[in-house]
Amino acid sequence: MRYIFLCGCFFLFSFLAHGQKDSTVTVNEAQLYRMGKQLVVSMQINVSRKLASNESLVLIPQLRDSLKNFMEFPRVYINGRRQHFVYLRNSKQFVQAGHLEVRRQDDSVQTIAYLRSVPFEEWMNHSVLSLEENSCHCGEPEDGFSQDVARLNTLSELHPQLAFMTPQVEDVKNRNEKIYAYLDFPLNKTDILEDFRNNAAELYKIKEGIDVLKRDSFVSISGIHIHGFASPEGPYMNNKRLAEGRTTALKDYISDQYDFPDSLFTTNYTPEDWEGVGRLLRDSVLKNSNEWLRIVESDLAPDQKEQRLRKRYSRQFNVVVSKWFPALRRSECTIKYVVRPFTLEEARIVFHSQPKNLSIEEMFRIAQTLPEGSQQYMNVFKTAVLYHPENPVANLNAACIALMQGDVVSAEKYLLRAPDSKEKTLATGVVYMLKGRYGEAKSKFKEAESFGLPQASYNLKLLNTIY
Repeated sequence: MRYIFLCGCFFLFSFLAHGQKDSTVTVNEAQLYRMGKQLVVSMQINVSRKLASNESLVLIPQLRDSLKNFMEFPRVYINGRRQHFVYLRNSKQFVQAGHLEVRRQDDSVQTIAYLRSVPFEEWMNHSVLSLEENSCHCGEPEDGFSQDVARLNTLSELHPQLAFMTPQVEDVKNRNEKIYAYLDFPLNKTDILEDFRNNAAELYKIKEGIDVLKRDSFVSISGIHIHGFASPEGPYMNNKRLAEGRTTALKDYISDQYDFPDSLFTTNYTPEDWEGVGRLLRDSVLKNSNEWLRIVESDLAPDQKEQRLRKRYSRQFNVVVSKWFPALRRSECTIKYVVRPFTLEEARIVFHSQPKNLSIEEMFRIAQTLPEGSQQYMNVFKTAVLYHPENPVANLNAACIALMQGDVVSAEKYLLRAPDSKEKTLATGVVYMLKGRYGEAKSKFKEAESFGLPQASYNLKLLNTIY
C-alpha cells in the first residue's frame, strides 16, 4: 500500500532501489522473536542526521526470506519542523495504519523506541529484518538505503514461566443432576397417568437419571428436589392448586418406584411461570414483544396480566398459549448426591467417564502424573474449569494453560475469576509480556518476586533480554 505525504503540495513518496550511501541511522538492541502466537519486532533507532524544516526521513522495517516472502511493518516518519506540522494536520491515515511520527529535535543523536507485533507465520522462521531508509526534500526523493538489523532464531520463542495453584481437598463432594420432565395431565387433574400422551418417555428420563446414580458404587443419593411449574393460563388459584398437586404427585410416584423415604424429598412449585414467559419474549421476534414484556414484568396481579394480554393481543395470545405455554408446564427434578473420595488410579478412570464427579484437587493430582505441557496435561486443567467454572483456583490454573498456548484472550477471561494471589500476579505479568506491555509486565514480575516466586525471577531475566 502507498501513502500520500504532504510538503506544501501533495506528492507520492516513491521508494527506490537500495543505494550505496552511508546511513545516518543506526540500530541498537534489535530483536526479532516469537512470543506466543505473535512475532515481535523491537529495536532502538538512533538518528544523527540533521533535517531541514521541510525535509522528511522515512524508515521502513521489512521482513523477508529467501523465498521472496515479504512483510512491511508500520513505518517511522521523522520530520523537520515544517513537515511535522503538515503531518499533524493530515495524520489520520498514518495513525490508523499504526505508523510512528517523530519530530527531529536538534543536531544531537535522537533515539526512537520501536515495538510492533504481527501474527506469526511459518515462513518467518527463516526471515531477516531490514530497515529501509528514504528521505525527501519536499517532492525530491533521494536514493534509499537498507540495512539488515536482525534475524529470527528458530529457537528464540520465549517461554515465560508460570505458577499453578494447588487446590484444597474438597471435604464433601456434593453434586447434582437436573432433569426436566414435561408431563401431561388430563384437564384440571393432578393424577399421573403413565400411558397418557408422552408421559412414559418423560418419566423414563427421571428414572434413568436415578438408576444411573444408584448403579454407581462411588456415589450415594442424598436428596431429591422437585419444582413444578404451571403456565399462566386460567385463574391463578386454580393454577396454584394444579402446580402444587402435580408436584406432590410426582414426588409420590418417584417415592413409590424406589421406596425412598419422604425425608429424602423437598418440593416447591410456581403457580404461573411469568418469568418463563419473559425469557421466551426476549428471545423471540414476536410483534409488540416490548409491549408484552412491560405487562409481563409489571406489578399487576397474575390474573390482571392475563386479562390485559388477552384483551390487547387476543390473536397473538392464542398463538402463544398453543406454542409457548406447553414448554412452561414442567417439573424440574434435581437429584442431589455425594461422591466419595478417589484414589489416583480411580480418579484416572473416572476422569474419562464422569469427570464432574472429580474434585479440582483430584484432577490436579492426575495432571502431576503427566508430562508438563503435553496435550493430556493441558486437557486436565481445561476439564477442571469446564466442570467448575466458578472455582477461582480452576480459573487461575486454566489461565496458566491458556498462556502456555499463547492464548491471551482466554487467559484474561479466566483471570477475572482467579483469586488474588502471587500466582495471579505472575500470570498477569505474563499477559502483559505477551501483549508487549513490558513496563507493566516488569512491575508485576517484581511484585510476584517479592512474594518469593522463582518463576518471577526467571521472567525478569527473560524480559531483560528484550526490554
